[in-house]
Amino acid sequence: MSKIEKILAKWKSHPKFVEKEEVFSVLERFGFRVESKSGSHNIISHESLIGHPNFGLRGEFCIPVKHGRKVKGFYLKRVLEAIEIVQEEEGD
Repeated sequence: MSKIEKILAKWKSHPKFVEKEEVFSVLERFGFRVESKSGSHNIISHESLIGHPNFGLRGEFCIPVKHGRKVKGFYLKRVLEAIEIVQEEEGD
């Protein structure tokens, strides 16, 4: 099991918080763009998400960061969903 697979398995076990560096590192590994916006909100985007429900028109979604360091486990569900979509698109 690779390091990325271990991290994703940990996220699927519903942790309460995850360090933002870990989340952004994994997202960038899958080709996502991470843009910091006002304050604690970060915009994540990927071309493969364009046209999918629950994501913006340009294939984007927002991840708030608590106290500038941690991502709530609740938001990892959306991150995992986005990663699955990207993996499916790359598999085709």
